[in-house]
Amino acid sequence: MDKAEALKALQHGKKLTHRWFTSEEWIESVDGRASTYRFEDGCICNDAEFWKFRSDESWDNGWSIFNETVL
Repeated sequence: MDKAEALKALQHGKKLTHRWFTSEEWIESVDGRASTYRFEDGCICNDAEFWKFRSDESWDNGWSIFNETVL
């Protein structure tokens, strides 16, 4: 999915991954507005900080829903 679709998915409570993330990495929206993100390791940052370091076009596509596996 593209960045716009990813932002909508975050607003709907989905955990997302990106092709540049490892298989265990994901982000989710903490506040339902996609303005604060939580990572798989528990770290939290705001959207401006997250996108500041992901501004090139390689981040415009390649998003998908993170599939959690239950053991």
